[in-house]
Amino acid sequence: MPKKAEILFSNFRYRVEKKELTRNKIENLLLNNSLDESDVLTVYDGLFLGLFTDFEQLLEELFWGLLEGKVTIDGYKINEIRKIKISPQSEINSVILGGQRYLDWLPYNKTIKRAEIFFHDGIPFNNLDNDQKAYLGRYHKIRNAIAHKSPKSQADFDKIIQNLPLLPSQKTPAGYLRSKPRGQETQYEIAATQLIQIALDLCIINV
Repeated sequence: MPKKAEILFSNFRYRVEKKELTRNKIENLLLNNSLDESDVLTVYDGLFLGLFTDFEQLLEELFWGLLEGKVTIDGYKINEIRKIKISPQSEINSVILGGQRYLDWLPYNKTIKRAEIFFHDGIPFNNLDNDQKAYLGRYHKIRNAIAHKSPKSQADFDKIIQNLPLLPSQKTPAGYLRSKPRGQETQYEIAATQLIQIALDLCIINV
């Protein structure tokens, strides 16, 4: 029996919440002088990479699950979402991958273009508003600045923070993610909350 996309969302939220426990733990260790700030910043880099990888995994599981008929969204029958049925199912990978070893899900327009080929109206991947797509674009650039450290990825990150009132120590990806633009919430926490909402909008559609 197909599982509900709601389960994919719940699994993603659980992984985000586990990371938040880790984040709180390392902040407390810093307060107790058990860690240096450089150690904490390294952890922030790792947490954000993990957070973004988990979100990409959600996109992948949702796409493949809907296409294979193994995932359903409440309020929709499988064929109300799926535009194309590939038969036999053993050929799905070769058709979708087209000789590639894996699919890129971000930048998000890649996911939308792919979804519009295989799903009616790109459902559910077209369910995001422009602000949410902009958040994904911003977080993807921060992810690249952490993972690649190339001149281009650094330049893209610098554009994100160029007009923000940040201290010199906050002008790195980890420093930025640890900064608090709204009082008590870090940029990392804000990103995690927004990704949870985006995952919710992808997996649970109010019809």
